[in-house]
Amino acid sequence: MAVISSSSSAGNEDFRHTMQHNDFGYGFQIDDYYRVVQGDNNAKLFLSKLIEIYNTGIPYDALVINRGGGSQSDFLIFDNYNIGRAVAKFPIPVITGIGHQKNVSIADLMAHTHTKTPTKAAEFIIAHNRSFELGILSLQQNIVIKSQQLFYAHYKELSELKNAISRNARELVQLHSEELRRTNHQIVSSSRAVLYGHQKNLILSAHQLARSPRMLFQQQKNDLGNIKNSIINTASAYLRHEKLTLDYQKKNIGIMSPQNILRKGYAIVKTGGKIISSAENIEAGQEIEVILGDAKLKSIVKEKIQYDGRETDL
Repeated sequence: MAVISSSSSAGNEDFRHTMQHNDFGYGFQIDDYYRVVQGDNNAKLFLSKLIEIYNTGIPYDALVINRGGGSQSDFLIFDNYNIGRAVAKFPIPVITGIGHQKNVSIADLMAHTHTKTPTKAAEFIIAHNRSFELGILSLQQNIVIKSQQLFYAHYKELSELKNAISRNARELVQLHSEELRRTNHQIVSSSRAVLYGHQKNLILSAHQLARSPRMLFQQQKNDLGNIKNSIINTASAYLRHEKLTLDYQKKNIGIMSPQNILRKGYAIVKTGGKIISSAENIEAGQEIEVILGDAKLKSIVKEKIQYDGRETDL
């Protein structure tokens, strides 16, 4: 906490002694801000000290204004309007222990708490801390009691739940044991019936398998005979069809052969050893070769007459 007092104040020494040697072992961080605390002419200096404490930015819990005894005129500084206004607007609690017994100053009225002497101010702070500590201890005791009550209640519930679970577990085990015995008996009976049925099927299959090879062999033999006959018949039909096709193609080839075409009155014209089908590149005076069915004729083109394919002497 911050303390404003005179550097030679015996009251401030009493304040420090009371704070540091309290019966409860409380420790206090006390920062002294010394200033003359008497006389109305020192009001501006006192106000500047209040502003200085505010501007430090230190998070004090309280501001204490201490002063020892003195004449009534010495206390006029605490009736100053600006000081009273600053005390009223100060952001943390202000505790006064100015030391006068008869009158109350304006600063006392504006303070959070005013006491008669610095020692009383210290005793008030210690009593405040003691009250807070007792409240904490009482809260701690209540928490312990409530915790014990809750623990006992939950412990009792858990014990009852444990007993119920144990009971239900035994009942379930017994119930499922009986069901398992019944299921086991059913499985054994069903297994015997299934095994007997499969045994009969296996015996029947064994007899069938003993007869099956001979029957299967005969059936396969018959199938092979049928396939052989089918292949022979199909091959014969295919060969006959192909022979007819070859005869037809041979006849067509004979009809379309050059010798046969030439015998019908057509001719093949060559020039330069190449067969031509168009007179586009043949000119008058050019030698050509004409192949007929029974001879080859070499001649010279006398005249070239265009022919559109529509005129014919046939």
